Amino acid sequence: MSSAQENLLVYHGAYGLCRDPSGRLLLARIASGIDKERWTLPGGGIEWGEHPEATVRREMAEETGITDIQSTHLTAIFSHTYPRSEDRPYDPVHHIGIIYDLTLGHFELKDEHDGTTDHCRWFTESQIQQLPLVPLGEFAVDVVWPRASPSE
Repeated sequence: MSSAQENLLVYHGAYGLCRDPSGRLLLARIASGIDKERWTLPGGGIEWGEHPEATVRREMAEETGITDIQSTHLTAIFSHTYPRSEDRPYDPVHHIGIIYDLTLGHFELKDEHDGTTDHCRWFTESQIQQLPLVPLGEFAVDVVWPRASPSE
């Protein structure tokens, strides 16, 4: 099928970049679909008319149980295309993610039930290196722990 015949989709999401006092990063595990059991930032799709900051607050509550978000700071924009492939036999998608650095108040992590994710957890940089990540998760790791450039 040529690209002229495919539905070229754009998916807009808002995501929370959360670190605890020891520097660990909060990730959520995808519950189903092609990326099942891979890890990503908590967050999700922006609903029609919803401000991205409201999206990240709603999604954090759904996926992690966190509702006490003291501040949000727009930190990065994620952009990745997923072409149709043998592994992804779906219409191509351009995923645009708005990433907020969040300052959290008091909370207790709670896993989402019957949602897009099924588990959330704090990870150190070395622990994350062992995890299967989606491209958004990889991007988040690079934001939190930038790799040295080859010239350094």
